[in-house]
Amino acid sequence: MTSQFTTPRVSPEWATSHETHPAVAMAIHAISDATRSPEAIWEAPTATEWDHVAMAVENYTLNGIFNAEEDGRYPWGGECIIINTPMTDAEYSENRVEDDA
Repeated sequence: MTSQFTTPRVSPEWATSHETHPAVAMAIHAISDATRSPEAIWEAPTATEWDHVAMAVENYTLNGIFNAEEDGRYPWGGECIIINTPMTDAEYSENRVEDDA
């Protein structure tokens, strides 16, 4: 699978100083442009920007760019993006309930 989002280099200090997961920091920088800086997106994201960052983080984890967090939580300052990762085939088989019909 190929990442659908760019993977700009973001300094670890930027993510740390903004109390933001590195995957979220990368996604914020990936969607920024001349009209919306990473700082502006981080401070006051639009609903669309929030959704795009969440999609990028999920894409980054599915492509192995970042490891998925066990709890699915990716901090963004005082907020958190939550991504419910789908079960693996093995997890699905273990948790599957047979229909008695």
